[in-house]
Amino acid sequence: MKSKLQKKATALFIIREKLALDLSNEIYMHKEEAYEIIDFALQLTDKIPNSYEQLKSEIKSYIIINMLSLVTKFQ
Repeated sequence: MKSKLQKKATALFIIREKLALDLSNEIYMHKEEAYEIIDFALQLTDKIPNSYEQLKSEIKSYIIINMLSLVTKFQ
């Protein structure tokens, strides 16, 4: 049981690191900001998304929607 939890925690850590690197490279954000958004996204759900690409796509969509809402708000 403990080994299974350790494997899950290790997998989440690796996913978090890779995702932060990808987000910082693809949408030019600081890694620290990417970590905050990833942590927030993982806290909102009880289960891990089906794939890495799905998780990355959902986080990028969230960021883009929020950026667009800020741009339109100040126009």
